[in-house]
Amino acid sequence: MNLVPDDEWDAFLAALKEPLPVTFRVTGFRTHTFAIMHLIRERYFQPFESSTTIDKPKELNFSYRYPGSLAWQLNLSRNQLRSSPELQKLKEFLYEQTEHGNISRQEAVSMIPPLVLDIQPHHKILDMCAAPASKTAQIIECLHRDESNPIPSGFVIANDVDNKRCYTLVHQVKRLESPCFAIMNHDASNLPNLKTNDGNILFDRILCDVPCSGNGTLRKNPDLWKKWNPGHASSLQSIQLRIATRGIQLLAPGGLMVYSTCSMNPIENEAVVSQLLQTFQGQISLMNINDKLPGLRNIPGLKKVPKNMQSLVRPNMFSPSNDILEQLHLEQCIRLLPHHQDTGAFFVALFRKIDKTLDSSLSIQEETSQKRSAEENVFNEDGANFKRARYHRENPFIFFEEKDIKRFWQDISEFFGVDSSFPADQLMTRIASDSGRNIYFVSDSLKEIVTLNQDLY
Repeated sequence: MNLVPDDEWDAFLAALKEPLPVTFRVTGFRTHTFAIMHLIRERYFQPFESSTTIDKPKELNFSYRYPGSLAWQLNLSRNQLRSSPELQKLKEFLYEQTEHGNISRQEAVSMIPPLVLDIQPHHKILDMCAAPASKTAQIIECLHRDESNPIPSGFVIANDVDNKRCYTLVHQVKRLESPCFAIMNHDASNLPNLKTNDGNILFDRILCDVPCSGNGTLRKNPDLWKKWNPGHASSLQSIQLRIATRGIQLLAPGGLMVYSTCSMNPIENEAVVSQLLQTFQGQISLMNINDKLPGLRNIPGLKKVPKNMQSLVRPNMFSPSNDILEQLHLEQCIRLLPHHQDTGAFFVALFRKIDKTLDSSLSIQEETSQKRSAEENVFNEDGANFKRARYHRENPFIFFEEKDIKRFWQDISEFFGVDSSFPADQLMTRIASDSGRNIYFVSDSLKEIVTLNQDLY
């Protein structure tokens, strides 16, 4: 299929037969993460230094984005873990700290999409297909990178179509104790517009990590060797394209959106990117990811569907014209292969929505044409089929009123020594009768969103 260079085929195949290494990153505020990493180095990495049979811990190639070397890879087999008491202690420590939210165990290549988004504390961020939450947690960590500002003005909206997976999201993300995230349960291809006092929200950053055939996870899920067939990609491509299209519609001018999959199939990858670039011509552009991740080994995106896949491809999956393909610059996408960094396989493309106010090079004719194209691609919320009946109905959130603050919050705050400047009006609970049992605190930005969008839940 020409997905792997000929001179790398043997190394690629050999890597697929090996178990996937353990990868983890230390999470939290800087001073806290440095303390945790120091403990790991001093107490748990020592057995590796004197061993001749165990590979030493390997710092991830792109961990320069994690100051203090906070992302690591351990190439350990189950037999090694069982036979070494020191390694068993490391395993137990990793499990324990994962439960406490100090460590996140995450496949190395899946850390890349949030990294290339260059998230800042003021950004409004959407994670369209968020479960099981490893990337969502990474985004929240980036949002809180400024330790002097514990409650940033930005926020994360994490969405998933599956209600049970949304509860998994809650379980995973609540460990970070951030007041700046909310979880939605909607079909990502039909996400409703979220309202604020200034109008509908357009997001500064969007992570579009879509459902895929998953053939890039063969090392982690060996059962896929028996189940995989090339037709899986064709059946998923339409929903992938619809989700990514809705993502572009929700992206603010000048904003960035990552499209990613753990698939090696170009029908799920470059074909979707190609369709997006043609549909939103003049409104979005591909960005060079290699500039953001120097030192990361990868191969460029493909420009054409391999010949032996042509029978599986519908006409609209790739542009019929070579001239158009040249203009799309699909080589700016990146493909990560298992033998490059001893990881799974992954595909990443980074889009930027063009800010017309900053682009003075457009002629009046071009601007009118692009405006007409943009109007044709506006999401029709009234005509959308949200299929709300499929979703589990949740009790609404109710924010504390003055009577609640006087009735019982005053006693709680005095008992725990909470400062009088604490914004008690940003506390909420599920139902009025539950007020004193489960209390949640959110940022003022999220309070506004929850209050103005109660019709969505």
